[in-house]
Amino acid sequence: MTMIKCPECRHHISSMAQSCPECGAPIDPEWAEAEAQKELKKLEDVPFSVEVGGEETEDGVTEKAQPADENTEPEDQFQEEEEPSREDVPPAPPAPKSGGGGRFLFLGIVVLIGLLIGGLYYYDYAQMQKREMRAYELLQDCSNPDFYEDFIIRFPKSKHIEEARERYKVVAAQQNEWQKLIQNGTRDELRQFVRLHPTSPYVKVAQGRIDSLDWTEAKEQRSLEAVTHYMATHPDGYYIDQAETLRQTLERQRREAAAAAAAARRDSLAQLDSAQVVSV
Repeated sequence: MTMIKCPECRHHISSMAQSCPECGAPIDPEWAEAEAQKELKKLEDVPFSVEVGGEETEDGVTEKAQPADENTEPEDQFQEEEEPSREDVPPAPPAPKSGGGGRFLFLGIVVLIGLLIGGLYYYDYAQMQKREMRAYELLQDCSNPDFYEDFIIRFPKSKHIEEARERYKVVAAQQNEWQKLIQNGTRDELRQFVRLHPTSPYVKVAQGRIDSLDWTEAKEQRSLEAVTHYMATHPDGYYIDQAETLRQTLERQRREAAAAAAAARRDSLAQLDSAQVVSV
């Protein structure tokens, strides 16, 4: 795995990433492999120069020869002598240089690159985990099987994958059952669907269809009892205002009919009384 630049936003991303974590642009695997090879080639071409300032010993440490005074005996080095002048003091020998510095520098660069790649990989992994969690949270109150199918395809290794698959089966079965009901379902079948699936997104649609069927029946019967029954069954129904208007009309018609019948009975009785008076 090597760090490459996104072709869209130019941010550094892993060559194994399927998409850019910054801008979301998809990454072609073949293009990413080619870019990774270019980056590795650049690293191989970096020159490492080491300055050599003396003879290298068997243990790899370079030492520089020290000037020695042939006339000076070892004992004289520890005897107190007259302090020499500044001009007579020989310059301090340079510090020995290590011949393995180039190797240490190379190892340091390799470790730094490894840490950078690991950090980017961890960042990409963390972003993937966040996207997975957001997608899972959207499924909590979802009854659309397409959302579950999308989650299963995008996150096949998720710890919630089995739950998503089971929920997908249940939601897909509800959708198939509803498709059959919406075409040829009776009122009783719709009521049964509402009882069995109270949390389904199709419940409101089913209740609306039941409301419509009950109102159609009450309107066709055009009786005060049928309209009153509809209003009691659907107090918040879509047709409640029309039902109230029809109820008032039917009650008025019933009163008028009762008044007309009473008037007819009175007229009939009056006629009978008149007939009896005439006969007498």
